[in-house]
Amino acid sequence: MKNNYLVIGGAGFIGSHLTDVCYANGKNVIVYDNFSLGKMEYLKQSPNVTVVKGDILDPKALADCIDKYQPEVVFHLAAIHFIPACENDPANALRINVEGTQNVLNATAGKTPKLIFTSTGAIYDPEITSALNENSNIRTGDIYGITKLTAEELVKYHVKKERGHAIIARLFNAVGPRETNPHLVPAIMDQLAEGNWNVELGNLYPKRDYIHARDIAEGLFAISQTELSTELEIFNIGSGTEYTVEELVSLCGEASGSPITIESVESRRRKYDRPNQLADISKMKSICNWSPQRNLRIALEEVWQTEMVEKIKR
Repeated sequence: MKNNYLVIGGAGFIGSHLTDVCYANGKNVIVYDNFSLGKMEYLKQSPNVTVVKGDILDPKALADCIDKYQPEVVFHLAAIHFIPACENDPANALRINVEGTQNVLNATAGKTPKLIFTSTGAIYDPEITSALNENSNIRTGDIYGITKLTAEELVKYHVKKERGHAIIARLFNAVGPRETNPHLVPAIMDQLAEGNWNVELGNLYPKRDYIHARDIAEGLFAISQTELSTELEIFNIGSGTEYTVEELVSLCGEASGSPITIESVESRRRKYDRPNQLADISKMKSICNWSPQRNLRIALEEVWQTEMVEKIKR
């Protein structure tokens, strides 16, 4: 239905920001979420935001939602993202990230003009130290990457069989308010909230491309508004800037107003951790007329002011 935008996983970290962006641009937003991690409080209370509680592992509920609202754009963000959770329970990660994606494809086949699937920059070859573009070599070494790469192949097959147009958006490291997984920034902030300014972390050497979740949301929306001549496109969404863990911690200190020391502890170290991961975002800039509007420091300051100050008060 014209002006109906469906955000699967729309109550989560990036999904809730995307819901806000779609709403701000005058769209009727349907949020489909099982609320295992997403939160109702992240969503605007408005007649233009409809919440459907459902799971991507429930094919009938998913198909019923698509049939009822007939969205012109479907954003598929629902997934298990936290790498340790994927490694600890590969079967669950496969069910949600792979089987769940196939359910979305089945439900949208022949019905949705544009499907936008969120993948990850983590599928690129870890031996590549230069900026990663959409044609860079793919090689993944963990369950999360395997599930996302497999889901990408399902999306490509969906397009090949002429079941609909699709875009794959490979997201880099999201930061900002509303994080729902215990990734690096929440791990740091939670220790600070407990009054521990000697932060215990794992590997300190990796460099990552950190991007504000709102910038990712605006990037996904920009893709939805871009007329594409091909039936399948792939875009990187990142900041185009890398930071080491130590640099990120230093910015956390600036956001909190106090210096932070770091201790690398063995129990937190990953056995496998790629040395760097930098996005080439020139394709998004040139085709979708999008570029990130916020830097890492802004993201960390927002997290501190909107979430951590309140935690400390408690």
